[in-house]
Amino acid sequence: MDFNLNNMKKEVLLFIVFLVMVSCDILEPEPQQQLSSEGALVDAASVEGVILGAYSLMQDPEYYGAEYILNFDLIADNAVMEGFFDSQLEFDNQAVPITNLWIGEVWPDIYIIINTANLIITTAPEIDDPNLDIDAVLSEAYAIRGLAYFDLLRVFGEHYDTSSEFGLPLLLEPIPNNDFNEIPDLGRSSVAETYGQILSDLDNAISIGAGGTDSGRMNYYAALSLRARVKLYQGDYAGAFADANEVITEGPYSLEANVLDVYTTTDASSESIFEVEFNSQDESDLFTFTLFRNEYNVDLDLLESFEEGDLRANLFVSNSAGTINESNKYPDPVNSNNAKVFRLPELYFIRSEAAVMRDNDPNVGTGDLNVVRTRAGLPDLGTFASMDEYIEALQYERRAELNFEGHRFFDLVRLGQAQEVLGIESFRRVLPIPRDELQVSDNLVQNPGYGSE
Repeated sequence: MDFNLNNMKKEVLLFIVFLVMVSCDILEPEPQQQLSSEGALVDAASVEGVILGAYSLMQDPEYYGAEYILNFDLIADNAVMEGFFDSQLEFDNQAVPITNLWIGEVWPDIYIIINTANLIITTAPEIDDPNLDIDAVLSEAYAIRGLAYFDLLRVFGEHYDTSSEFGLPLLLEPIPNNDFNEIPDLGRSSVAETYGQILSDLDNAISIGAGGTDSGRMNYYAALSLRARVKLYQGDYAGAFADANEVITEGPYSLEANVLDVYTTTDASSESIFEVEFNSQDESDLFTFTLFRNEYNVDLDLLESFEEGDLRANLFVSNSAGTINESNKYPDPVNSNNAKVFRLPELYFIRSEAAVMRDNDPNVGTGDLNVVRTRAGLPDLGTFASMDEYIEALQYERRAELNFEGHRFFDLVRLGQAQEVLGIESFRRVLPIPRDELQVSDNLVQNPGYGSE
């Protein structure tokens, strides 16, 4: 694997900067000594600074700062693009080329986060500092790496086929001296190997994690939520059920009484498990793109899909022309603008789907769907006559609850509905490896259906 060296100049600079001057990070770490790229990790304070640097990179507009969330509602049927940037228009047209600007930026961005986690995992155990909680540090680093790899796999790997050879290059050691000219030119691992690495990271994170509940960090319950999601995608339904069940029954989370409060509270809501946090110094672009600039607008198909009386239909507002076409999930550029990566409703959906698939019984997961429906002001579901009826109800709930949070396209792909619902060609269930990456690598192979030019 290799990264485009022209694009990487900015990224290398950012990486060195947060190693040297992390005191300005939005998560407000304690004051610490300056760090050099050669000896980045020397004590507890420097380890904390590097971890916070990983979260800072998650804030990038290409990642949880906006586009990783919004672009996949755009390529699906939840959003339409009314801006003028080619990158987003290519998503809206459901024809993302290998030259797409976003894929060229997000690939190296997420690998830099992976490299940050690698640095912590390999170096922190050698640090002699009584203030360093090594288990907590390693747990968080493993969870961050697992999230980064899974987010890459959903976009660039054939995650829906565990027999596929088209997984990810697995970079598991820190790049020497943080010199991105020395990145090993790795080939792609299989999907099964990629899932294996992700689950290994999450198993490590969970086994040594200590149950922290800071919703701004990849805490124990966030790692458990991610493992439940990964196992659901992988088809390990018993495992997905067990992990989701632990979060629901043992975690300190509860649904907000009013679904509107999830998106207006200044602090994290009672159902938030992990959010990428923003503030007045580090604002996300979610508000900017959905409300201020009115670019990622609501697809009429989504608006018309709501059942009568569904309170979640009130999370959309009118534009200046009086037409309802804007999501109001990110209503403030400073407050209420975090990226919601894991919320409790998703865990109810995972537990429901996992139970149904595990038992091959369309009615064993209905209660979990009804928990979320009740909060939305809807009546309980009745008995399903078939698995198809259950999947239709599940997809309704996931779409109504999680729209503009980055799930819809991946849900359609993993449930085998993307081609029928979206009318896309089979190979477009994943995006192409960026052209720039192919041009600087001898071993990186493109996804089927996409050319190299």
